[in-house]
Amino acid sequence: MKLFFSILLLFIFLGACDQEENEIPILEIGDEFTDSNVRVISIDTFSVALSTFKFDSIITSNPRRLLVGQYDDPDFGKVVASSYFEMISLSYAIDNEAVLDSVALVLGYDGYFYSDTTQVGRLQVHRLRDDVKPDEDFFFNTTEIDYDPFPIAVKQYRPEPLDEDSLHVTLPLSFGENIFNAIRDGNINNDEELLQEFKGFVLKPGENDDASVIGYSPLGSETFLRFFYTVDGEFGTEELIFDFNINVTLGIGNLFNHIESDLTNTQFMGLIDQEIELPSSESGNKVYMQSGVGLAVKATFPSIKRITDIPGTGTVISATLQLHPPRGFYDDLRPIRDSISANLADQNNDFIGPLTTNDQPVFGVLNTENSEFNEEFYEIPVGSYVDAKLNALFEVDDGLIFYPIDYVESLDRMVLNGENNSSFAAKLILIYAIYDE
Repeated sequence: MKLFFSILLLFIFLGACDQEENEIPILEIGDEFTDSNVRVISIDTFSVALSTFKFDSIITSNPRRLLVGQYDDPDFGKVVASSYFEMISLSYAIDNEAVLDSVALVLGYDGYFYSDTTQVGRLQVHRLRDDVKPDEDFFFNTTEIDYDPFPIAVKQYRPEPLDEDSLHVTLPLSFGENIFNAIRDGNINNDEELLQEFKGFVLKPGENDDASVIGYSPLGSETFLRFFYTVDGEFGTEELIFDFNINVTLGIGNLFNHIESDLTNTQFMGLIDQEIELPSSESGNKVYMQSGVGLAVKATFPSIKRITDIPGTGTVISATLQLHPPRGFYDDLRPIRDSISANLADQNNDFIGPLTTNDQPVFGVLNTENSEFNEEFYEIPVGSYVDAKLNALFEVDDGLIFYPIDYVESLDRMVLNGENNSSFAAKLILIYAIYDE
């Protein structure tokens, strides 16, 4: 019990001190607290091993964001994002005298973009030939569905995701009339009959685009296929609209993003299997992550069990991993993010679950206190993982994996310094309490 309260007092003391972890002095707690001497030391010499790997696939079912676009990245190669979705209507009642005037696909910007929006890109609208239904339980970033290779519409545009509400794509009247007239004439009366005639769309970028990836909302209030029609009445011609919305009513949603990258001639071209890792020592003393395509960073602490070589009985009070972004790598087009996600993976780099502390997920938060000196870094509290490794009965070749927030709904890419980088290398900092030496 004396020991418990001694350690508890140490926590209170450390929480009250306004000092950086590497400034915490060696402390001695005397007989007024316990019969044992207690020292608290800061250690940053345990090895960190960082590597880059690529998930074979990631689930992109029912995303909160449609991603469409293409750009070339000097480090990550060509990145291509396309969205597949099914559409239905809330009603199938149209006046018998209705005449279609025009039809348009309206895509609501959700504010997300990545890469250069000043460049002109193309958005191609293709009709699907097959149902938007997964072969397995989910859609993945690698999933594709057969579609008509000839687009029914091509929109050349310069995106304005922050200044405009939506993108308006005019579709051929002939396409609209076939569906509109079938509903008006009673040949399509429900979702099932509609999907027999119209499977949905895939939105793709232009084949040679080098512009940006844009995010659109799948919500019916923001993205819809709109039919503009008129009905002649007793008091003149009435202008009306009829809408289809993206089908998000089912469990997994009948929509997904297909995201791919061409890693040819990049340092990642050898990552053809999820179990293959690219150590930071073989990639310019840097490690890499990219949302959507599946690149992630893995960290292990090979020498952590050597902490038992320190004389005396001890306990880890805290463990913090510091990961530094390289200087000059980020800009307004490819900004640095304020946090990254921390997770657990097994020896095959299969995702286990989020890293947690007190049942709360752990994130790496960007520390910008010394940004004026180009010293920014992500602070990741990894104490729960270190504690589990130290108390494990058997040696397991697992690790921590890191990737950007919104990993399946963005194309963010990040670069971090490796453990042997000459400038602001990655490091693990332990606060360790020793007693009964």
